[in-house]
Amino acid sequence: MEVVVIIILFVLVFGASQITSLIARKRNGDNALIREPWVEIHEIPKYNDARKIAAFYPLKGEPNILPILEELAMEGRLLLPRCTGEGTMEFFPVNHLKKDLEKGKFGIMEPKQGLEPWTDRIPVFLVPGVKFNLDGRRVGHGKGYYDRYLAKHPESFKAGIATPKQIDREPLIQKPTDIPMNTVIVCKPLY
Repeated sequence: MEVVVIIILFVLVFGASQITSLIARKRNGDNALIREPWVEIHEIPKYNDARKIAAFYPLKGEPNILPILEELAMEGRLLLPRCTGEGTMEFFPVNHLKKDLEKGKFGIMEPKQGLEPWTDRIPVFLVPGVKFNLDGRRVGHGKGYYDRYLAKHPESFKAGIATPKQIDREPLIQKPTDIPMNTVIVCKPLY
């Protein structure tokens, strides 16, 4: 009975469209955040004209960007990171996801030894993280690899790539060294 009264009061105060929207969001869950990631990624400023795009190889539970990686590799535009020291990484050109990669530090697929690092400008980064706010705040895994690297490329467009579960509606605590994203794109997780 109390629930019915609360619903009636809610409808009277906020209108029926608000309750319909609330029910739809609950029914759709976090997947309502997923729009068209393929389209959104291709609409990133400079993406289509960029000679190289820096990305990441997704782990289980991370955004499924493998189709994007495959496309970029076939076009000869893919850069993927490899840990090169304590807290440091470099990006390397990758032309074939199976031939050019091996399991590296932390069990992440990385460019094989022997490839030359990319030392030229990188106009676009697709960036992983643990948590994101839709306003561009990002929390990584806590080692600072990406923040240190991104700090060297302030002019680059940085797109955080997240799953719905990685989006946090609460403010994220940021350190002065945390680099904000220009946008956050929500994708389905990799299973």
